[in-house]
Amino acid sequence: MIRPWMIYGAVLALSLGASWFQYTAGESASEKEGVVLIDEKKDTVERLEYTSAELDVLYEIRTDESGKFGWITVTDRKQKKFVKEGEVAPPVEPKITRFKAGSAGDKLLEGLAPMLAMRELVGIDDVKLESFGLNKPEATVKLTAGGRTATLELGGETYGAKDRYVRHIESGKYYVVDDELLKPIKFAATRLPERGLFSYKVEEIDTVVLAKGDRTTTWTQHNKEDRAADWWERMPAPGSEEVGKKDESFNNWLEKALKLKSISYIQEADVPAEKTPAFDLSFSVTGKTTEILHVYQSGDDWYADGTFTHGLVKLTKSAVADAADEVSDILDGKE
Repeated sequence: MIRPWMIYGAVLALSLGASWFQYTAGESASEKEGVVLIDEKKDTVERLEYTSAELDVLYEIRTDESGKFGWITVTDRKQKKFVKEGEVAPPVEPKITRFKAGSAGDKLLEGLAPMLAMRELVGIDDVKLESFGLNKPEATVKLTAGGRTATLELGGETYGAKDRYVRHIESGKYYVVDDELLKPIKFAATRLPERGLFSYKVEEIDTVVLAKGDRTTTWTQHNKEDRAADWWERMPAPGSEEVGKKDESFNNWLEKALKLKSISYIQEADVPAEKTPAFDLSFSVTGKTTEILHVYQSGDDWYADGTFTHGLVKLTKSAVADAADEVSDILDGKE
């Protein structure tokens, strides 16, 4: 027999559960509150464009065997030479820079998809249009996602808050948007490049292969889920009578290698005429594409390219030189 107090308790529990769901759902939705200009998610973004008199930025979503990645082309037409009054400015030769987008690029797309305005502006006349800086917009931002496009003409900043007045071209309406959402695309050349050389974390990796010239050694990671108990086994050379053994020196070297970072992407015209191969690394993760990195030296400078970088990058000299000096000892199994 069901007692009345049991029924009341069940109803109370359901009510509390429903209230909690609404509360937490409301919190999640509030992160993206505003006037929807394009209702799409980051995964549906196809391209993002910034266009102005002095600067164009194209952020394209590309795909390879590893999945999607962002590729950015910056065309800079700023006048670099100081021009005195009365002088004729020399022709500007556009500077084109191309690079893969890093994690900051992912955050940029997350902030723009869905694309939201903070509020709509009504009753806009010519006087207000000029005060908003929208009679002569300084730039245009165009987001294409899910086969749809939202285009914003950018005006001036709002007083005090530094939000941005915009005109939504597709609807012809006027809005205020958070300027922090748009700034990264304007400063893409410094804010958005990929700095990492690998996508995999050490706790994911099953196998690492290190090579220099015709010498190659493979290591397998054990207990990778437990960072306090994991260890690397140096695998015997194929066809040899050796047995695998624990290799603590490799673990120390690998920590150095995984900290290597890109300083900048090297453009086609700036690629060194001669690059001496220093060493190669490959990382294998079960069920995923193997990532390969090639490291080179040219004079006093160090470079790398691979499946993750999608282009040649310049490396921090001190860090890579230290790791490269130890490669031969690591391949020899020296402690």
